[in-house]
Amino acid sequence: MSRTEADTCDNNASKKTEYRTDRARSRKVTVHGGAGVRFQAAAVQLLARAARPVGHRGVQPLTWMLSKHFDRDNRVTVHIGEGSRLCVYLDDGYWTKLLDPGFAYEPEIRDMLDRVLTPETIFLDCGANIGFWSVLTRHRARRVVAVEASPETFHRLTDNIALNGGGVEAVRAALWGQDDASLSIVSHHLCHAAASVCERHADAGRNGWRSFDVASVTIDTLVRRHCAGLTGPVVVKLDVEGAEIPAVEGAKETLAQRDVVFLFEDHGLDPTCKVSRHLLDMGMVVMSPGRARPLTIREIAAVKVEPTRGYNFAACRPDAPFVELLGRSRN
Repeated sequence: MSRTEADTCDNNASKKTEYRTDRARSRKVTVHGGAGVRFQAAAVQLLARAARPVGHRGVQPLTWMLSKHFDRDNRVTVHIGEGSRLCVYLDDGYWTKLLDPGFAYEPEIRDMLDRVLTPETIFLDCGANIGFWSVLTRHRARRVVAVEASPETFHRLTDNIALNGGGVEAVRAALWGQDDASLSIVSHHLCHAAASVCERHADAGRNGWRSFDVASVTIDTLVRRHCAGLTGPVVVKLDVEGAEIPAVEGAKETLAQRDVVFLFEDHGLDPTCKVSRHLLDMGMVVMSPGRARPLTIREIAAVKVEPTRGYNFAACRPDAPFVELLGRSRN
């Protein structure tokens, strides 16, 4: 992969990440792998910490260039909290930022999950990646279902579920508005956070980018198959790289039968706020954690000040209990 390609992937991945640098804490890290793994882990950790003042930009391409000199199987186990661990490969510049104890992954998602998850909740982690949120919430929800489309990322997801003793059901599929459609996903093993079924990468088929066929699944089918006989509200984290609207369209049965909240991304590159508009047109309200009143489209657009990143919101029916939970002040 060239430096230009690495920079492109780094920019794509940074769109989905929030950073908190005001409170550092230690994270226990265990190294695994071949020759030089300890040196590689120490170097990657130094890179992550040094890049903290600039929002960890540049960590991905530098991590990838460093990894060319080491065994691809070199990895670390990072304790991410609440008795949960995550295996991270040292060529994975998206997740090696966790080696910086001052790095907080998507704090808005964490805040919203803290508010809406209960022992009665069904949590659908759609676009689960290697399983960060799935393993972190496995003891906090009645059932956790992790959905991931990319084959290599799905393998790492299942490894991380096993590392944490199970408790999560893994589904390899692409979330969509209908079941069993054959979709094509374009991904790179060093750039899995940018994998998408909605966009065709110019380098598909070369430079390490590969195209895989994957079957689609709807939220309604996930609930029927994996949550049969379970009552309770449904929390859906949508991290599906542009497939948010088809995914929501595939949840009509669940929306009619249960309280549902979507934790979704509205990207700064979209001034029309099409995902939020679609949810509002369905009769939902869009919330931001800690704000008692739902957001208007104008207010959502005003929040999205940076075109290079995504912004996380929640959407639910106006009469759902999630409105009060999300609107409560933490003070």
